[in-house]
Amino acid sequence: FLTKLPAEYVDAEVRDMIRKLPERKNLPPEQNKGFSVPLNIFLYQEVQRMQKVISLVRKTLVDVIDAIDGIIIMTPFLLDAVNAIYDGKVPHKWLYDPSGAEISWLLMKLSAWMDSLTKRNDQLSSWLKYGRPQTFWLGGFFNPQGFLTAMKQEVTRMHKGVPVGGMPARMADRDKEAWSLDDVVYHTVVKEHTFEQIKDPQTEGVYVRELFLESSTWGKGGLEDPPEKKNFYPLPLLYVTAISKKKGADTDKMSNSYSCPVYKYPRRTDKYLIFRVNLDCGTKQPSFWKLRGVALHCFTEN
Repeated sequence: FLTKLPAEYVDAEVRDMIRKLPERKNLPPEQNKGFSVPLNIFLYQEVQRMQKVISLVRKTLVDVIDAIDGIIIMTPFLLDAVNAIYDGKVPHKWLYDPSGAEISWLLMKLSAWMDSLTKRNDQLSSWLKYGRPQTFWLGGFFNPQGFLTAMKQEVTRMHKGVPVGGMPARMADRDKEAWSLDDVVYHTVVKEHTFEQIKDPQTEGVYVRELFLESSTWGKGGLEDPPEKKNFYPLPLLYVTAISKKKGADTDKMSNSYSCPVYKYPRRTDKYLIFRVNLDCGTKQPSFWKLRGVALHCFTEN
């Protein structure tokens, strides 16, 4: 496990890398680079939390080795860690802090938890080195709600409004009335292609991948009855952006959509509810999928 752990992050280097990230299109110049971009701030916060987890895991593993070798005392915490690792489980201190708050991700199998650590870190480090990715793994963030809020802030800033008579040609498609964060809502569209087929990222909004439908599957016409007796089915790429509440209301009136909850884990509590996605109901009514209990999850198991 020690050999598989990612390298430690250096705060000064992380800050410097974020300042050098490419500028975002359609953002005002004063809000277009480094820590003035909401999603860049979110990235920095995620890296900070990842660094704490990496440090905690590395210290625990090194101390376990030293305790077994008799170099240090085998404390109750280290004994619990030894027993958990031996049983293939995640040590309790890697999941919760002394107050009981979650500090990582709730996967009970140690191998799956370590694989998730590597995958999550790869998403963050790749973002730092090569710029904003074309698609995002929503379940790979500590704070997925914060990610979506930062996205909404960026879209809102792109619609700051332009004075009448002084609209540049490149801004002709923007709204004349400025948007505020309180006046926008999420707008989602399921794309039929996979994330490997995405060539150009959106100037507004984000592509989200690796979400799983429970109690339903996705077809060309929208939600469909699953052909097999399985609980979870992958959802194609999901485009998430923000629009004004007025446009959102008009869109909802025109479409036969089911307001599908998205959960961080397969635990249907408000604690793990991230947001809601409007999915096309296909040939059924929204009430049918509601009674079926259709939901989206970032993971298929704990």
